[in-house]
Amino acid sequence: MVNGGDTSFEILHGRPVGHIETLWRACLAESDFPTHYTAPEYFCEPTNNGKNPFVVLSFVGGEVTGVMTGIHYADRVQSGLSNRPQIAFSRHADRSHAMRNLIAGLLQEAGSAKLVDLFLWSDMAGLVDARFRQRPYRGVVMLDLSLGPDALFQKFTKVRRKRIRRAIKYGVSVEPAEGRDDISAYYAVHVDWARRRFWQITGEEQFQEEFFATRRNRQLLLARYKGKVIAGVVLRFFPGGVAEHAANSSLQSALYLRPNDLLHWRAIEWACAEGLTRYGLGSTDLFLRQFGGEIVTTTRRRLDLSLFRRYTIGDWLADRVEEVRPFIPQRVVGFSRSLQSHVKKLRYDGGLRTARQVSKQDGRSVSEGSAKCSNGVLTGGRVRRRDIAASADANEL
Repeated sequence: MVNGGDTSFEILHGRPVGHIETLWRACLAESDFPTHYTAPEYFCEPTNNGKNPFVVLSFVGGEVTGVMTGIHYADRVQSGLSNRPQIAFSRHADRSHAMRNLIAGLLQEAGSAKLVDLFLWSDMAGLVDARFRQRPYRGVVMLDLSLGPDALFQKFTKVRRKRIRRAIKYGVSVEPAEGRDDISAYYAVHVDWARRRFWQITGEEQFQEEFFATRRNRQLLLARYKGKVIAGVVLRFFPGGVAEHAANSSLQSALYLRPNDLLHWRAIEWACAEGLTRYGLGSTDLFLRQFGGEIVTTTRRRLDLSLFRRYTIGDWLADRVEEVRPFIPQRVVGFSRSLQSHVKKLRYDGGLRTARQVSKQDGRSVSEGSAKCSNGVLTGGRVRRRDIAASADANEL
């Protein structure tokens, strides 16, 4: 533990055992917003392998009063995303004092990093000192599960309720995944979905591991039609705390059955039955707003330590672009989007070609070889062609 002046914190780079873990969990038990990514199981996330995850704990009077988690990249440190802050306070804590401790720990973890990014729920943003520049984000739609499923259903828009009933009438059913076979069935749907968007595709072995390594904090609900898996939704949750929409995939050919509408409704029912307190839907798009709920905004606090403050300059330029966006002709906007889509497809196809070339050099085909796709790079283990995609610098949901 580090004590410096009026700050006291501890930085962790692996899951603790014993007294520290007990104090950490005691803080989350007294928090109004405990999430999976603020829990000790954060270190069990397979997607964090090789990314240098860290945790800062605020200590006051021998008790943990706040938690912040994040990733230490080569020259930057980041806690959370715009749709997923990774911070929690005990409801009995002096949040200003706890935040000072967390910031002190974050800066010590940052060391010589050139950029420090901290994403917060907007009601916490004022607790961070003025050195950190502020940028607001739309945040997420948040449902209060204490209202119960019936009351929440009545808050859905008329269109949303109609589509849920239509999915049920069509014969779509939703059940939790029960084993590897169910996850494999969902993986096929996920691959189809990701390829349509030219997204990176995780190998099936890693995909399976993500569920089993965190099975106490993850739930996969599958939508079936005539016995076939047509869609799924992945939830992250902290027992007794917050459930978060982590991911979803669906077959394009099955969208007319409205499986995604029904999946979220069943997710709400499941979360209420499990005694969870809130359901964060992960975004604020129209589809999600139609489930009712409150839009909870987020804020990024950024400390730019780079030469000539190049990140601050980049933010300023981005703000100027946003100011003129309403005046840009729609034809230009459409062309820009088309160009972005084309570039994404070229990168995706380039990743496929690279993987095939590597496979040929090794004297075997992609489909028959012994390979594993990890961030678009072949590293050994069986893989199919559909498992290979371009490497991309993207954050997990």
